Amino acid sequence: MYKIQGADQKEYGPVAAEVIRDWIRQGRVTARTLVQAEGVPEWRPLSDFMEFGSDLAAKQGAASAAPPPMTGAVPPTLPPKPKSGMAVASLVLGILSMVGCPIIASLPAIILGHIAHSRNRRSPNEYGGGGLATAGFVLGYVSFIMVPVLAGLLLPALAKAKDKAQRISCVNNMKQIGLAARMWANDHNEKFPPSFLSMSNEVATPKVFVCPGDGNEVRVSDWSLFSEADVSYEYLQPGIAENEAAQVVVFRCPIHGNEGMGDGRVMMGGRRPTRPAR
Repeated sequence: MYKIQGADQKEYGPVAAEVIRDWIRQGRVTARTLVQAEGVPEWRPLSDFMEFGSDLAAKQGAASAAPPPMTGAVPPTLPPKPKSGMAVASLVLGILSMVGCPIIASLPAIILGHIAHSRNRRSPNEYGGGGLATAGFVLGYVSFIMVPVLAGLLLPALAKAKDKAQRISCVNNMKQIGLAARMWANDHNEKFPPSFLSMSNEVATPKVFVCPGDGNEVRVSDWSLFSEADVSYEYLQPGIAENEAAQVVVFRCPIHGNEGMGDGRVMMGGRRPTRPAR
């Protein structure tokens, strides 16, 4: 049995040798710990006791195999990554301005690109993406310059498409007018009506009498507000007999040159649309 003198100068024990071996493995006692064997008056270091030599040697070997403790050296701190969000946004907007959104994206791409490029030149350690910003505002400028060019190419095509649509709508109006005239003739001794307003019962709405290309007229949907002065078309053969009107031009559009025959056919005019004098 053995007594142990702790670091607090207090005595512990008596304890068996196996307990001391456990304490050695746990690091609770070391080779310099004072130990008193049973029946022996003096205190001696634990290393003087041969029965614990192998346990102390094993503990020391395990301690030497452990990695060395960290020294007081502090690892170097990496500098913060430069900010480049505005430069990336400029590049993205510049790309969008080139692929279909020139009016919406070109100006923001130019503005953000110049701001990001200026920041990068003043504080390169804090703001990065100088190359991205340059690419962004260059694409924005190219797209911005292309806007009037594209407009010059597209506007004539749009105007031509609009004219074609209005010409077709005019033809449809004249077909309805021709049908209404023949329906009126069936009830009036096979003679065409004397005026456009005479066909009000055969036409659903007075809008039919206004050519879609006539910007001088306001389309009204109420017959009580409609008059002959609101009609865009020319009535060339009022009151003509239906059998005589089959091969005759009865109605004409002065804007598109479309001509309505008495048998319901409409010949599409080939000239450019003109506005009638009022």
